[in-house]
Amino acid sequence: MSIENAKAFYNRMIEEKSFRTSLEAAPNSEERHRLIQDAGYDFTEEEWQRAIIEIQSSNADEEINEEELEAIAGGRFNVIYGSPWKPWPWPF
Repeated sequence: MSIENAKAFYNRMIEEKSFRTSLEAAPNSEERHRLIQDAGYDFTEEEWQRAIIEIQSSNADEEINEEELEAIAGGRFNVIYGSPWKPWPWPF
């Protein structure tokens, strides 16, 4: 478990629509957790929150890119994973 692992998960969620879609389609948090772990990601809630804060701090002066815009468009990603402009909730 690590902050770096949580950051890698964040980046994959932003960059890979098919991965994001598979998690969004999970019927419940237990299945979403299993899918995340099966994909090789293992981090605690505290590591997740710290990773999001670090990512946001490093991106504070950058504009949103096309992948990020697509990831948050429509609200579905926000409902499950939160907003990239504030600490995201625990994804499980």
